[in-house]
Amino acid sequence: MHDEFSALFRLNYDNFKDLIQQGVKLDGHPAGVQVFLYFWTKLVGWNEFWVKLPFALMGIGSVYLIYVIGRQWFNRKTGLLAAAFFAVSQFTVFYSQLARPYAPGLFFVLLMTYFWNRILFDFKKPSTGLGIGMAIAAWLAALAHNFSAAQAGLIFLTGLFFLKKERRKIYWLSGIGAFLLYAPNLPIFYHQFFINGGVGGWLSKPSSSFLVDFFQYTMNYAPLFIFTAGFLIIQPFILHKPEKRRLPIRWAAVSWFIIIFLLAFVYSLVREPIIQFSTLLFSFPFLVIAAFSLYRNNTMTQTETIISISAILFIGTMTLITNRRHYELMYHQGYDQIALRMEEDCHKLQDIRFATFTEAAKMPEFYQGKTDIDERTIFDYDNNIGDFRNWLREGTSEKLGFAWTDYAIPIWETQAVAYYPWKIHEDTWFTSRYLTLSRDSVPGAVNQLKPLSATPMSFVSMEWGEPLYISGDTLDNDIDILGVTATIQTNDTLGNCGIVIEIRDTATDSLLVWQGNNEQNGFLLPGENVIANAVRFDKKHFPPQGKNIKIYLWNPLKGTMIARDFRWYSTKFNARLAGLYQPL
Repeated sequence: MHDEFSALFRLNYDNFKDLIQQGVKLDGHPAGVQVFLYFWTKLVGWNEFWVKLPFALMGIGSVYLIYVIGRQWFNRKTGLLAAAFFAVSQFTVFYSQLARPYAPGLFFVLLMTYFWNRILFDFKKPSTGLGIGMAIAAWLAALAHNFSAAQAGLIFLTGLFFLKKERRKIYWLSGIGAFLLYAPNLPIFYHQFFINGGVGGWLSKPSSSFLVDFFQYTMNYAPLFIFTAGFLIIQPFILHKPEKRRLPIRWAAVSWFIIIFLLAFVYSLVREPIIQFSTLLFSFPFLVIAAFSLYRNNTMTQTETIISISAILFIGTMTLITNRRHYELMYHQGYDQIALRMEEDCHKLQDIRFATFTEAAKMPEFYQGKTDIDERTIFDYDNNIGDFRNWLREGTSEKLGFAWTDYAIPIWETQAVAYYPWKIHEDTWFTSRYLTLSRDSVPGAVNQLKPLSATPMSFVSMEWGEPLYISGDTLDNDIDILGVTATIQTNDTLGNCGIVIEIRDTATDSLLVWQGNNEQNGFLLPGENVIANAVRFDKKHFPPQGKNIKIYLWNPLKGTMIARDFRWYSTKFNARLAGLYQPL
C-alpha cells in the first residue's frame, strides 16, 4: 500500500546517518520501525510476504497478550472475550497487516502492560527481569509510534497511583531505563515537531461523528456484530450482578482510551489535524478489556462461555469477510492490480497505450516495471495537467488504459476522458481506479461525455468567456467527479488558458468552490486542444444538491482563440475507493 511504499522508499540510503536524516526526520514517526525495516529488508529483500511477516506475527501476538492482560486484571472469561473480539475486528486486522508502526506499537504497549501488571500486582516481590522487560517493552513502544509512546507514558504514570513502597525501586529504575534508552530519539522528536512544524496537517479536521464512526468501524459496520458484542457486554447486568472488584483498574483502562482520544482530538482542532482511526489503536485494547470485565467467574457456565466466544468469532469473521469484503479489498490494491489490468488490455486489445497518475512515480513503477509493456507513461506531482494533455494530444493510439492512485486530483481522469470519451471497462480498488478507454465507438463501449453547449465562443483580446450553468439539483446525489471539457482552436501558442468551475450555495449565493487550475494548464499548442477541469463532490459532506455550478473560460493572457464543443462528465461514488475505512 501507499504507506508501506512510502516507508520502503525511504530506506535506499548508503549509510545509517542518511537513513536518520532523510528517511526518519522527514517523516512523522519515531525511528524504530524505519530502522528495523532498513536492516530487515537487507536480509529478506522486498518480497511482500517476508516484509510483512514480523508485523503480522506481532498482530497475532497482540491477541494473545490481550487475553493474558484480561485474565491478569479480571478473569479468564474477560480475557477470552476481549481477545476474540480483537481478533475479528477489521480495525485491528487491517493494521496488523501493514508493514508500518501500528502492529509493533500495539504489541509492545501490551507487552509493557503485562510486565507493568506483574511489577505492581504480583504476590511475589518483582524481580529484576520484570523491570528489564518493562523497560525494554516501553522503549520499543515509544520508538514505534508517537501515540504508542504517549500510551506507554500514560500507563507508567498511572502505575504511580498503585505503587507500593517495596516496589518503588524496581518500578522507577524500569521507567528511568526506558527513558534513557529512548533518549537518542529525542532530537528526532524535536526536529519533527518543532523544525518540521508538526507531524500532521495532511488530514482534515475531525467531524463531530468521529467517535461514532470509529466504534462502528471496530465492529465491522455490521448491525449483527454490533448487537452481538453489545449484548455480551451488558449480559452480566441481566444474568447476575456485575463484577465490581478491581474497579480502579477498570477505570484506569477506560481513562487511557479517553485521554488519548481527547489529546488527539483537541490537538487536531486547535493546531493541526492528526487524529485518525489508527491513533486510537494503542489504547483501544484496554477499552475492550474493560467492556468485557463485568463477568464474574461464575456468571456463565463453561458451555455458555464457549457459545459466547464462538458467537463473536463466527459473526465477526463472517461480517469481516462478507459485509466488509476485507480480504478481497486488502489483497487487491491499486498498484499491483493496475499492472495486471494493463497486461490484460495489452494482450487483449490492439493499438493501446497506458498512462498512470500518482503521487510518486516509483510506487506504481514497482509493479508496472515487472510487466513487458513498453507503451506506458507514469505522471506524478512533478508533472502538470498540461504535460498530460499534450501527451494525449500527440498520441495516435486508438485506445488508452488510464489509471490513477491515491485519490488523485479528478481533473486528470476528466482530461483522459476528454480525448478518449468511450469507456470500455472500469475497475476500482481502494483509493485507485483504472479505465479502458477508446477515441471512437466500439462494441460495448459507453460515451461518457454529455453535451453542455455547442455554441462557439470567439476570443480576441478577451479574458473571460460567457458562463454556462449546471444546477446541482439535477445531478445524482451520489455523484463523485463532475468534470467539464472544451475544445480550443488557436493559431498561436496560448498560455494558461483554462476552465473555471465556480460553485455557489443556491440559497445564499455564497461562494463555496472556485476551481481554476490555471497554473497547471501549461501551454496550448497551435491547432486543436481539448482542455478540462473537474471538482469532487461528497454525498455526506459536500452533496451537489442546493448548489449552483457556473462554468466559464479564463484566458488571462487574452490570446486569440475559438472555444467550442463544451461537454460535461460525471462519475458515481464507488464505495470501494474508501472501503477499507468506510461503509461499503
